[in-house]
Amino acid sequence: MSPVVDPDAYTKAECITKSCFRDIYPAVDPSNKELAQTGKVSIITGGGRGLGVAIALAHAKAGVKGLVLAGRSILGLERTKEAILKESPTIDVLCVVTDISNEKSVTDLYAEVKSHFGTADTLINNAGVLTLPSDTIEKASSTLWWKDFEINVKGTFLVTAGFLRLIKETKPPAPTIVNLTSIVNAAPPSFSSYFTSKIAVVKFTEFIAAENPEVVAYSVSPGTCETDMTLDIFRPYAKDTPALTGAVLVYLAARRPEYLNGQHLVVNWDVEELELRNNELGNSDALKLRVLRPQSSD
Repeated sequence: MSPVVDPDAYTKAECITKSCFRDIYPAVDPSNKELAQTGKVSIITGGGRGLGVAIALAHAKAGVKGLVLAGRSILGLERTKEAILKESPTIDVLCVVTDISNEKSVTDLYAEVKSHFGTADTLINNAGVLTLPSDTIEKASSTLWWKDFEINVKGTFLVTAGFLRLIKETKPPAPTIVNLTSIVNAAPPSFSSYFTSKIAVVKFTEFIAAENPEVVAYSVSPGTCETDMTLDIFRPYAKDTPALTGAVLVYLAARRPEYLNGQHLVVNWDVEELELRNNELGNSDALKLRVLRPQSSD
């Protein structure tokens, strides 16, 4: 008999709020007028597949003026654009084929953004990879091991740097950056490259906030979703809807909670409870990468 699997095991382990959600709920519903993104332009990397599609659809539902979909496949980007326009035909959607690990490609992306929209308000660094086959550190190919860093770390750096240069020049009123990460407390053997690269992005987000007082920045784990990147060991737990991630990212772009600036959060957490705990969370490092110092024995 197969062992009984609790599909909520990882969700419960990661949750810091009394309630945990695995699908859209009223406080983050992108159709909520209080979360409207009217007049805004959002850039979404990895916009042609997986979570990127759900994130784009959520921003469209929230009424953005424009969406920039960046990714490697024009076919995927055009499919996302078609889905958006079917639901929201007035949104201006710009598809830009982009290799985020290539500096010239990213420079060209922002040249198109500036030419088409003038500026942008929100950046969602969603593009990421999990390079397979993966192996233990002892046996891993250094070339394959480093590929995750080329996209997940270097790519996030290049796109973020380009966005910061754009907004310094064009001065949108409320710039927001969200970096998609992963479960930061897991260490499944043979996947050191992916998880280490994603943890680097969590710390990188803290630097974005520290260096740019006009920007709010968040690193966000999308929980455990069923996508083409989901590891087999996590599939029994992959019950979070991609739509939940899209909705929470709209909430962050709309509310821009200062008490979470530079910090890490998980889409399953109850945002209304987080709001009630804003003083506690805003005045601590509880949601940042830190080494917990043991109490002195003196």
